[in-house]
Order: sequence, then structure tokens, then C-alpha cells
Amino acid sequence: MGRYSSGGSYNHSCGALRQWDTFMISWTVDYYYEGSRLRYPRRFTRITDGKGARRFCKHWDIPFPERKKTEN
Repeated sequence: MGRYSSGGSYNHSCGALRQWDTFMISWTVDYYYEGSRLRYPRRFTRITDGKGARRFCKHWDIPFPERKKTEN
């Protein structure tokens, strides 16, 4: 990942929410502005279903958060 090349994203994560089959996925992308030597990391988050979360985890090779079964 370089200053003038497309470095992509990093810091990918996936977490289960309280609702059944609902997950929050997130990732970080660095932005640069003309005239500045600094990088500005920007965090993106999305809420998705189980199918989308599994696809995201598989693509970025991160563990899928399995839910613990609770007894009522």
C-alpha cells in the first residue's frame, strides 16, 4: 500500500447484533488530500444479513462470529 497506489482497505471486522441473522461489518480506508502529507483513515460500517456477513468474512479471511445458543 503506497501513497499514490490503490492500497485497498484494512482492519476488517464482523460482529453479531442482538437480532437474529443480523451482523455489522466494518473496514477502514485511508484518504489523502491534495497538498497534505497526512493520511486520514475513514471507517465504514454496514449492517447486513448472515449471507452477506459470511461472504465478507470469506473474502477477507476473517472468522465468522458464531452465535451461542441460549436456553430459555
